[in-house]
Amino acid sequence: MSYIDSLIENGTNFRVDRKDETASFRPASDSEADLQAFQPVVRDLRAHQGDGYEILVEHALSDHGDGLVDLVLVTLDHD
Repeated sequence: MSYIDSLIENGTNFRVDRKDETASFRPASDSEADLQAFQPVVRDLRAHQGDGYEILVEHALSDHGDGLVDLVLVTLDHD
């Protein structure tokens, strides 16, 4: 099982919408707590990039000065 499959199957601090060639990751809700809890998921996605996926888009919130990310869109590799 690839890293991305394991993350999708076992993740708890985010929502995921997976299609054939892409997957989008977002915080579990719009709350500040869920946004903060999503940041380790963003770091993990960055760290494991290349293990079955590539990051296509990271959306940083413009109303937070600390660069919090509220969306990561990845393209999935097909073997």
